[in-house]
Amino acid sequence: MTTLRERLRAYEAEHGPIRVGLVGAGQMGTGLMSQMEKMDGMKVVAVADVLPGRPKAAYVESSVAAELVHETDDAGRAAALIADGRRVATSSSDLLARIDNLDVIVEATGIPEIGAAVCLAAIEAGKHTVNMNVEADATVGYYLGRLAAEHGVTYTLSAGDEPGTIKELYDFADALGFQIVTIGKGKNNPLDRTCNPDHVAEKARRNNMSAKMLASFVDGTKTMVEMTAVANATGYAPEVRGAYGPKCTVPELAKVFVPKAAGGIFDAPGAVDYAVGDVAPGVFVIITTDQPKIITDLRYLRLNGHGNYWAIYRPYHLANLETPISVANAFLDRRATIVTLRPPVAETIAVAKRDLQPGDTIDALGGFTVYGMIDKAEAARDEQIVPLGLVVGAQVLRPVKMGEPVRYGDIHLKEGQVITELRRRQDELLRVAA
Repeated sequence: MTTLRERLRAYEAEHGPIRVGLVGAGQMGTGLMSQMEKMDGMKVVAVADVLPGRPKAAYVESSVAAELVHETDDAGRAAALIADGRRVATSSSDLLARIDNLDVIVEATGIPEIGAAVCLAAIEAGKHTVNMNVEADATVGYYLGRLAAEHGVTYTLSAGDEPGTIKELYDFADALGFQIVTIGKGKNNPLDRTCNPDHVAEKARRNNMSAKMLASFVDGTKTMVEMTAVANATGYAPEVRGAYGPKCTVPELAKVFVPKAAGGIFDAPGAVDYAVGDVAPGVFVIITTDQPKIITDLRYLRLNGHGNYWAIYRPYHLANLETPISVANAFLDRRATIVTLRPPVAETIAVAKRDLQPGDTIDALGGFTVYGMIDKAEAARDEQIVPLGLVVGAQVLRPVKMGEPVRYGDIHLKEGQVITELRRRQDELLRVAA
């Protein structure tokens, strides 16, 4: 059995590298490009970003010679440049799906509407799609997964981001026959639901990152959408709205993330949640077994445990730097890292970050008006609460108090959005199935 690198080398020797198109040349996209430049068998050959000059700058930062990069918004010319070993830079995210000789498209903008549009176009064009935009997946990932299967291509979230990393641990434990009790992740920042870009502007500047992105970490939105994605891929829903989010150390995981009958905080097995504390930036699954010899061996092996519960813990996730693994698996084996193929069990709902008044416009995630909170999909549906991924650009019709969920009757959704149309299709699929 050859290694993945050997398989990539063999593929490149016979066919040339896997040709990857990237939408979003920010911090995450540029890191992904840089990692691929160190690998065999795949290269980012087309990059789209709305900011002029950013795609070319990302290539150069990723150690690609500037003279290889050519700007064009013409699909035919782009295909010819790629065939000639050149790299393409464009401001049009729509272009990549129309370039015939791209094999995989990676979405890395973090903007739900763009993510939905890019993934839809890529799948309909018959291209494997790796989505780093968890916000879009948490909203319409079930529909995109179904659509990809119909078109005979792979749609997947990325290895390295917490949902993908959790799913890899889940698959490992599941394959070994362990009972998986709880799944979860650490949260990097203390939770402050009121955080907005102004609060973290200086810290964001020091860390060379978007203030909105940092605010979405601090206000919990990013954690909520990540847990929603892994919940829907595994069937492990949160027990309560917003999850518990206990303070917890790594040695305490198998004491805290277990049922109350065993001294933990959960009513029953089968939940997704998160820990605040030194668990971050790691992810974990809690396992148990009733087989005496396996129990003896787990104790002998000194796996972090308490009673008959053990934590399988990975202390890191490499985010964008691991994404090439998902690209390779999707292309070579048609294998997804993580995808929702069952009816969703969780939803990231929109909650007012401040008092909202009629006439207000809801701004971007990590902004000033709303944050995300995980909930059971059934509860969100019964209460007519709007998924977070749909609210950007919506007009507020009636007052919503700070901390209250935003319901469909409270707002007028921005019309013409791709993500709204896909969500309607997803809801109809689920209604028919039910």
